[in-house]
Amino acid sequence: MQELKRLLDNGRFYHRQGRLTEAADIYRQVRRADPENAMAHHLLGLVSHQQGKRDEALQALAEAVRLEPDNAAYRTGLAELLILEDDFEAVRIQLEAAQSQQPRTAVLLVRQAVMWGQIGDPAIAIRTAEEAVAVDNNHPPAHQVLGMLLREQGDLTRAVDHLLAARKATPSAPDPQTTCALTLFALGRPDEIASLPPPADERNLYREAVLSALAAWQQGDLAHIEAALGTCDQIAQARGGRTQDVYAGYHGQMSRLLESRKRAPDLYKQKAKNEVAVIGDMQSLSAANLAVKLGEEPVRLRTAFVPGCVAVNLFKRAANSCRAGFEAALDRQPEGGRVIASVGDMDCRYTVGFMDLLRRHPEMEGRKLVSETVQRYADWVVDAANQRKLDLILMGPPARAVALNLVSPAAAKQFLELVEFFNSELRAAAGRAGLIYIDLYSATVGPHRRGREDCFIDSTHVEPAAVAAAIRAAGF
Repeated sequence: MQELKRLLDNGRFYHRQGRLTEAADIYRQVRRADPENAMAHHLLGLVSHQQGKRDEALQALAEAVRLEPDNAAYRTGLAELLILEDDFEAVRIQLEAAQSQQPRTAVLLVRQAVMWGQIGDPAIAIRTAEEAVAVDNNHPPAHQVLGMLLREQGDLTRAVDHLLAARKATPSAPDPQTTCALTLFALGRPDEIASLPPPADERNLYREAVLSALAAWQQGDLAHIEAALGTCDQIAQARGGRTQDVYAGYHGQMSRLLESRKRAPDLYKQKAKNEVAVIGDMQSLSAANLAVKLGEEPVRLRTAFVPGCVAVNLFKRAANSCRAGFEAALDRQPEGGRVIASVGDMDCRYTVGFMDLLRRHPEMEGRKLVSETVQRYADWVVDAANQRKLDLILMGPPARAVALNLVSPAAAKQFLELVEFFNSELRAAAGRAGLIYIDLYSATVGPHRRGREDCFIDSTHVEPAAVAAAIRAAGF
């Protein structure tokens, strides 16, 4: 037995070194000598999975569970492979059995919490992650996973405490989705992003710089904006270019908005005593810091940008980070204040929103989907504003200027018609609720339902002047 233990230790050494073939050979040697050795089966299953041998891995991990059914580590390893097979029911069986088994280490509980979340049971996922933190309060991944799970369920206040604990630990936990900085941003605490310890993933240096630049853009000081965007440029150049993700899109959008602001300084120079918040998606950034008149009252528009703001996320039954971010922005407004809710841009894009739903579910009827989405969004945002005693104004998405050359004429026609219909339905919903409607679509649409090029800073985002024009036309 001592010899087999020595062999397993050698196998683990090779395994940690990434010498997978040598490790697998040793695990097989132990298994031949002792077919009842559950550990050998388990370790062989893990290394076989890393080698891409899924069938052998599944067989070995299942045999380890058969030999020692009361071992939580073996069940967790098997569940992690089953989840790759999309066999969620089998995963649930393994996780439920593991709940009452040993060992209950923080490392194991974190792995289980992640899987509970993946199979769609966030309540158990959060409880399991909480247990991981209770078992070892100094385990950064436990705080990171608990923070991510809480954020996904819209509990931003609790989430940020755990995300900060994970970030400030030594070493800090990986944060592949930039969750800590995003949560600080959503809570209106973007100044804290710059003071965070260096991230474990260097890609977050760029992403967090972009979030800080977004905060600067919202605050409006021109020198601060230029400095923040300069930092983004420096980090991107040092890394060999911008990341290929949404943060590069935010970076580019702000750079073009800054150029637009410099071309039209008169849109920003009028003094205003009062401010009005514009809460919503990426188009809301075009409204930031504009000086406009609502009726006879000059006001300054202040954007509260909510990343990933899709209308359906605001009213769907399950809690989510988008709705929590929108509600947090509403909560920061003074009672009785005016708020412009700007939603629909992400819903009315060809690659996402309702067009994506229709591609994945061709049985759906487009106009019915849009009509129901718009009314439920309007009902939700009216109720959210009323609860906080806010004076609500709705602003719709613009027309679409994006090139559709690679799209079939029928699909392009359907898309542009649905964007127009989305706006007409939102306009009607505003009317039924007795709300003023800022019609960004009418201010930007040209022939054939296409967006006018002079109204856009790029193929997607509107010029600030177009927002100002839509507000003037709204009839305050």
